[in-house]
Amino acid sequence: MTQSHRQLEELHNYYTRTAANIITYYEDDERRKKLKELRDIVQEHCSQYEKLKSAQDIKIHAFSLCDNNNDNEKIDMESIINGYDRGISEINVDVTRHPRLLEFDKHVEALLDNAKGSRSDQDAELELSGGYINVIDPISKKRIVDPVKNSICGHTYDRESITEMLKINKNTRCPVVGCKSKEFVRLTHLRADIVTKTYLEKNS
Repeated sequence: MTQSHRQLEELHNYYTRTAANIITYYEDDERRKKLKELRDIVQEHCSQYEKLKSAQDIKIHAFSLCDNNNDNEKIDMESIINGYDRGISEINVDVTRHPRLLEFDKHVEALLDNAKGSRSDQDAELELSGGYINVIDPISKKRIVDPVKNSICGHTYDRESITEMLKINKNTRCPVVGCKSKEFVRLTHLRADIVTKTYLEKNS
């Protein structure tokens, strides 16, 4: 995982933490307003991120036109620059189905569900819209204390359990039965699971 990708993961964790704080300290219309403002920020961030990726692809293409040019031929820099400018001006992205925006919506829905306190507190899997909160560590089979999420496959473990497992065998795959990820779990893949932590704190 690159440094930029880790920073992106951290940023989206902060968005989730902010949503959790809004739900804790605001109610009704004011809560909805603040959550809408936060979602707009997340959506704009997704849009800017995709635009930057597109701009990078256009830049690489422009450089490739120069690199692939025959030394005996004159480079038409004006044409390349015009093509670059036109490509940049035509960038138009739709992030309404962006994975990170959808993930944020899912987290907010889970946090709101937790805030209602309408579900029974069971040490198993709490069903939610489009997913679940797993409060049982797949390694120790005990209730999770410090939840961390594997950013590669999305599964959650207790920090102490997964850390100890990786000390014993650094080439460990996700211990969740049925996980399709073939990548080895790395400490750099683990992120604080804000949604599960909020649920655990509320139902301790």
